[in-house]
Amino acid sequence: MTPDDVLHHQPRNRPVDGDFDPTAVTFAAMALFDHLTAEQRARIVVPMSDENRMHWNFLPESGRAGLPLRDMTDAQRYLAHRLVAQSTSLTGYAKAIQVMSLENVLRELNVGVFGHVAAHFRDPNGYYLTFFDQPQPDTHWGWRLVGHHLSLNVTIIGQDRMAVTPFLLGAEPARIGPFRILGEEEDRAFRLLDALDPAQRATATIHPVPPPDFATRCVPVIGAEEWPDVHGVGRRDAMITDEDRAALRYVRGAPRGLPRSAMTPSQARAFDELLASFLGNVRPAQVGREMDRIRAAGLDELHFVWAGGHTIDVPHYFRIEGPVTLVEFDNTEDDANHVHAVWRDPTNDFGIDVLTEHRAAQHRGPSRSEASTPHEGSRDE
Repeated sequence: MTPDDVLHHQPRNRPVDGDFDPTAVTFAAMALFDHLTAEQRARIVVPMSDENRMHWNFLPESGRAGLPLRDMTDAQRYLAHRLVAQSTSLTGYAKAIQVMSLENVLRELNVGVFGHVAAHFRDPNGYYLTFFDQPQPDTHWGWRLVGHHLSLNVTIIGQDRMAVTPFLLGAEPARIGPFRILGEEEDRAFRLLDALDPAQRATATIHPVPPPDFATRCVPVIGAEEWPDVHGVGRRDAMITDEDRAALRYVRGAPRGLPRSAMTPSQARAFDELLASFLGNVRPAQVGREMDRIRAAGLDELHFVWAGGHTIDVPHYFRIEGPVTLVEFDNTEDDANHVHAVWRDPTNDFGIDVLTEHRAAQHRGPSRSEASTPHEGSRDE
């Protein structure tokens, strides 16, 4: 998907405020659910109201909720992959399966340190799929696929709307052999940085030291102000001080760095290409809806923020922040060869904002004119 596709794509016209993608995702999930055993269904379904729905941590951990791909049959795994592919663009799906496949390489790289245990937590099938409520048409439900360096979170709202954030991909190593899964995002960020004049680059660069991971960490809901941790979880090779944390903090509603409005047309084009590399991981109709939200909040209100080195071989970090958008990208660990990238919506992660709107509309009910006018194809005709 090109930047023009992302910026100018319009959702399809339909009688209701939606598109077909939520229906297709629901049917894909239903196909998988119908192929599961009773024991597997009990493991995969978690109530939509459960606080675990917002636990999207992408690092290796024990006790995850859901059903791992390793505990599925070949036919079930195929249907699980169909669900992911139906929920993303082909590019987004390709990146997701590359992330999982890279675990094979990482297992071999880790054998010298972790021995046979590396095979347990460096597993391309060690990704857990969870349904939040049973998938059914015209209901609110969601799904999550999570494991090392992958956290996909999709919420279906009333069969008409879909939310897709947080959307996280990572790569360790970031560069090895044919693998450079997040190379496009990184290259586009450096192209934008290099296109800035010295004064603009100084405005965009908020600190010479990057955070060890996301400034907002993996919080379930982004607060008014978030500070990065002193070091990555389980890691000590990218340490920062409390002074660094203060300089790198994210303040919701007070964006930092260089605004898109202060860029030249060619620089804004490079910025748009960078944004497109993240939004383009989801379905085209969904891209249109996300861009509607971004445009309504103000495209020129988006800011480009940089921290760390200005060359790819030095630890670096960037983010795009705005009223309804937050992208974070860090390549700080393993001598700048270990990438984490996430796209979030500070107002609508896990579909919270759209769910609230939808439920409020349902509570209000139709207007008097709507209630008294039969809809096309209704039983009153």
